[in-house]
Parts: sequence; structure tokens; C-alpha cells
Amino acid sequence: MKAVVLAGGFGTRLRPLTFVRPKHLLPIVNKPMLEHIVDYILSFKEIDEVIISVGYTEEFKMIEEHFKNKKHISLIKEPKRMGGVGAIKYVLDNYKINEPFLLYLGDNITDFNLKKLIDFHKKNDDAIATIGLIETSEPWKFGVAELKGHLIKRFVEKPSIGSESSNLISTGIYVIDPKINEFLTYEFMDSTGMIFPILLKAGEKINGLLQKNVFWVDVGRPASYIEATAHELRRLGKKYWIDPSVSIGTGTKIEGPVVIYKNTKIGKNCIIRNSIIMENNQIGDNCSIINSIIDEDCNIGEGIHISTTLGRGSILMNGKENGNS
Repeated sequence: MKAVVLAGGFGTRLRPLTFVRPKHLLPIVNKPMLEHIVDYILSFKEIDEVIISVGYTEEFKMIEEHFKNKKHISLIKEPKRMGGVGAIKYVLDNYKINEPFLLYLGDNITDFNLKKLIDFHKKNDDAIATIGLIETSEPWKFGVAELKGHLIKRFVEKPSIGSESSNLISTGIYVIDPKINEFLTYEFMDSTGMIFPILLKAGEKINGLLQKNVFWVDVGRPASYIEATAHELRRLGKKYWIDPSVSIGTGTKIEGPVVIYKNTKIGKNCIIRNSIIMENNQIGDNCSIINSIIDEDCNIGEGIHISTTLGRGSILMNGKENGNS
């Protein structure tokens, strides 16, 4: 079976981190997010090839460069901004796929069992698609499915608060029959979930497979990026991950989950908690970095307290360091 991974999104909610890189190449501990996703997909023997659909803008060349020599991976570049539905159609129009395929949105970090999803679709193969579902307390943020038995009777993408028909949401992981291309269009539809009401209205069957007690996060915001990083640390059995080149002053406390990348220098008596600090940063004495992401090449002066996301090259200094009295 082939897998198609959509990696064309701009990551606007993750700015300023995504001003200088596609969100899919944000590092999660020891490798980029998209590489974690591809490795996870290929860990299932049912998948023999991953097709990555990348965006059309210049920065997406970074994805092409990173994956160009990887085995079992093909890349296809979208010619313009297409949205999720258009991206699926573009792959099917330009790549020979004659059997059901796995579709995976390229910003999902999860341990959702893909084999169970694939097996379920094969067992109930009269459906045009099978959607991987989980439960959530905030369904209005996602695509909400209403199930009857194993069939989805209603699907609403991001309903208004209070109007949700269930607490079951789409994970953005599907098994899809290629005949879906008959219903796809290049008319811009940002979310892949927008195609499901169209399929249901046309009388097509859609399966829903609920898996409980799984980890799943859509890495779309700084908080969820930290959450995905914490998940990977737990998977590795670590509270924090610090590159050997990092310098940490005496009295500084590292309270996980924390990741600190290479060539970073942290002063004395600091507190670093639930944060990601990327490469080549300078952090002065007596600072606190909590619930934060600091991009590369930042300079943070003494006594600065941060609970935010800093873009690459940011400089924060207190009044004394700026020469003010």
C-alpha cells in the first residue's frame, strides 16, 4: 500500500518559527517532524512507499533537499496553493495509484495504530474511505464525525461551539479508495475534511474507526509543538534532551520536558521549564524560560523572564544592559 503525506501547509499559526522554514521541518528532539511521520508510517509493513506532496513556494525546497536520497519516498510538488482537497487530486492525477492508499496530514504526531485502520478498511471495503477517529473534549476545533455502527452518518468540519453532534474527531489519517478522485476538484478547499460531506451527500459510505487511549496532536500552534516534543521525550524515556555542545551555568535548573539544541550557552541560576531552545542561542544569568520556544541565534540578557515564542535572531535586554539607569 502507498501512503500520501500532505506537507504543503504554511504553518501560519506557528509564526515566527515558520518564517524561515516549513513547519514540517521543525525539529522534534532528534529529527524533523516530517521525518518522524515518515518513519512512523514506514514502520508498518503494510506501507511500501510514501509520497510526500510539498508546497509550491521556495522554502519547500528544504523538504525536497532533506528527503531526496531517502528510500521508499517520492516527492511531488504542488504547482500553486491548492488546499488539502486539491492536493489529493493533484497526487491522484499525476501518480499511478490503483488501490486504496493511506492519507496522512503532515503535521500530526501520534501513535494511532495504522495497521488497525488499514485492516478495518479492507474488512469493510464497500466504503470509499475510512477515517481514523479519537475522542476529545474540544471537538469544535476539528472535523467532527457522527457514527452509526461503523459508518459515518454526518461529518462537520470545525462546527460552532455547542453545535457538535459528538466528541469524535478526525485525526487527519485516512484510508481512501482512489475512486474518490471522481468527487475531487481543484476549487480551493483548505481542509481535507471538507470532502466528506460531499461524499455523504452523493451516497458514498464512509467508515469511522475510533481508537482510544492514543496520543495525537496536530502540531499547529506553539503549545502543540511543545506537546509533541514532550511525547517524543517520553517515548525515548527522557525528561529532557540537551546537545553535548550546550553550556549550562552553575545553579541553573532544567525542568522537563526540555530540549536544547547545539551551540547554545545558558548562564547561571536560570530556570528552563517545558521549553524548546534551538541552536546558537545566548541566555544570560538569572533568566527563566518557561512554556517557551526560542528560535535560533537569539540573545537574551540577564534577568529576563520569558513565556512566549521568539523568532530567529531576537534580542532581549534589560534596561541596565542597554545602558539605561
